[in-house]
Amino acid sequence: MIAKLRCISCIIDDIIGAVESLNIDKCTGNRIIKECLEYMSRNVDLSKEPSVYITEVHRILKRISGIEVPFAERRRLCNEMGLELEKKLSQRLSELKEFAKFSMLARWSIAGNAIDFRTVGTGYDFDVNKMERSLYELAENLEIDQLHEIYEKVKTAKRILFVHDNVGEIVLDKLFIKHLRELINDEVVSAVRGGAITSDATMDDAEQVGLSELATSVILAGPDTLGISFYEMSPEFKDELSKADLIFAKGQANFYVFSEHKDKVKCPIVCLFRTKCALVSSIFNFEQNINIATIL
Repeated sequence: MIAKLRCISCIIDDIIGAVESLNIDKCTGNRIIKECLEYMSRNVDLSKEPSVYITEVHRILKRISGIEVPFAERRRLCNEMGLELEKKLSQRLSELKEFAKFSMLARWSIAGNAIDFRTVGTGYDFDVNKMERSLYELAENLEIDQLHEIYEKVKTAKRILFVHDNVGEIVLDKLFIKHLRELINDEVVSAVRGGAITSDATMDDAEQVGLSELATSVILAGPDTLGISFYEMSPEFKDELSKADLIFAKGQANFYVFSEHKDKVKCPIVCLFRTKCALVSSIFNFEQNINIATIL
């Protein structure tokens, strides 16, 4: 999905929210916003995915502020919350088999997409306890549900590429990956980002939550991009795209990218995410934010 006119105001609101949330001093904050506005005025032609422009304004913030890992404490808290949820879900999972277990893990992986202290246009408020409570309700809802079709594709897959989204939710992805490997008795490769951009998961986050203990391998999809990028992908990620016979893409930003570039991928793409704006929800004929499990 390429950017629309309505995306522009959301991107500006997002970077302003980030500057305010990071308590950046007024002079530095003004420099960041000024350069972001200049970048947007020169480069936004609505020909690329929204995540391309969001990535660039956050790179401007990192460069001018000198903050290499913005929101480091919030990122850590998200991962810790995910690890606590893992303990609580383990007992419930032990009682389930076959599709019932697959469905629960998929739903929790999707619900985990709400563990996001950054959502375009809505600011950076984050309450760990409130977020955890809301996940139990979210895990019960799935407005776009193709899980049965996805389950059948998984059972015939030999090599799955799992493209992660945010910190925190990667723990729930980890549980899902464990089950995927049990189902296919083969390889599931995880892809994370090469640097911190807002809430996207990096290799450091993967190590914090023990992702490499369950995935066949963990690779870098590219540098510090919001979601993956077909313009900046790593050679390793490009190679995995060509090898995979099924791809799982988590999050709205990765939906942007894969829906726009699906003709460049030879295998089915499973998108698991919670919509973060009315524009994306409207693609699926909804007005409110919804949970989605679909195949491109």
